[in-house]
Amino acid sequence: MAERTIVGVDFSGALTNNTTQTTVAVLHDDYLELKPRERLPRSLPSTHDKLAERIKRLPNDTVVALDFPFSVPLAFAMELAQVTDNKPPSTMPDVWSIVAKMDRACFKKLLDCFVERHGEVMRRGDSNFAGPFSPLHAVRPSMWQMTYEGMRMLHQLRQAGCRIPPLPDKDCNKQVLLETMPGVLLRIFRLPHERYKKSYRDQKVAKENRETILAGLSDKETSGVLLKDVDQFREEYVKDDDYLDSLVAAVGAARWAMNKSEFLHPRESISPKQEIQAARLEGWIYAPKK
Repeated sequence: MAERTIVGVDFSGALTNNTTQTTVAVLHDDYLELKPRERLPRSLPSTHDKLAERIKRLPNDTVVALDFPFSVPLAFAMELAQVTDNKPPSTMPDVWSIVAKMDRACFKKLLDCFVERHGEVMRRGDSNFAGPFSPLHAVRPSMWQMTYEGMRMLHQLRQAGCRIPPLPDKDCNKQVLLETMPGVLLRIFRLPHERYKKSYRDQKVAKENRETILAGLSDKETSGVLLKDVDQFREEYVKDDDYLDSLVAAVGAARWAMNKSEFLHPRESISPKQEIQAARLEGWIYAPKK
């Protein structure tokens, strides 16, 4: 297998103290070689603009795993279209186009009104895994911010030619962008998927769990990927849970590059509506099959 660039992104939608972190690596025949840490500016809009420009400059066969919901539930997407006098959306790019022209305050106001009436509706594909929050979730974690900022970034990346499963590639032949979720991957790898964050009350336990996660990711029998020279980055990954999440995403991206048939994909024909159609509008978390 030819060398292939792999990127994992722990995405933040915060307006201040933005904590978006990236792990960049190169996938060789039998191992993943980690590259030195890349730090993005910690303010918007420069953080996401710089991330988008960084992705555009990557080789065309790069796989980038991003840990935010790529779209919103169908019912909310339809309401966004209705209140903005747009046609009913049928795919994620339709939703992204609407949100790209909507400011943050307007999006939040519409979301709050929708949630008050319908609750935090989940996407169809989220039921495949334990752990996902609705993209409309507002507190610990604030998913709506990541979803809003992420969709606006995806709007420009799709226009730049990025391939975004499960959308048809059509004329897109640039970088592959995957929706992922570190918590889902950690569950599949049978590694600690909670109580490892800086916000956890017992920091001794949190640090121990981060060490366990890093050791598991480094073990090919556990993660499916052999990490090369991980010890030189160990201190940074154990210290920063956001940076560690970006490594989890990178391992997921590497697994995809190695064999995407191992992953759970939306099915073509599942009643009452085709699962693939729902996924092309609402997004789809990609992770290896259990």
